[in-house]
Amino acid sequence: MDLSTLHPNVTAADPRAAIDFYVAGLGAEVIDTITAGDTIIHSDLRVTSSRGASTFTVAAAFPSEGAVAPEPDGPTTGSFTLYVDDADAAHARAVAAGARSTQEPGDWFPGFRQAAVRCPAGQRWFFAQVADHVTAADVQRASDAWMADAGSAD
Repeated sequence: MDLSTLHPNVTAADPRAAIDFYVAGLGAEVIDTITAGDTIIHSDLRVTSSRGASTFTVAAAFPSEGAVAPEPDGPTTGSFTLYVDDADAAHARAVAAGARSTQEPGDWFPGFRQAAVRCPAGQRWFFAQVADHVTAADVQRASDAWMADAGSAD
């Protein structure tokens, strides 16, 4: 089995619907699905772009084991970033498949474009389109400017 070194686990109230969304909305490929009765207790999915492939798991919530699914509009404790060739197309595909846009595609600065959605399972996904010439210093400058603007809005 060819899984990425870091393999996040997504907990979903309805893992079948979540998997369907990830296939339609993110272009994920289902590697395998393991069930106990009608419950998906484990699945492996892969997303691929020109930057490579990553894998993740989708499974049912098991509150007794500490695995709970986020509310679709509630807070999340994490998010996922997909590096894509076209942030606008990735955003449009996800929204067409049922995600809610939380950040329309936009440029942070030349060479860095980003968009974000909440998927039907409640997870937050960012789509980042980053040119090869972008450096960590470029991202730091943009982040500093963003924080300065956010602080001036108070």
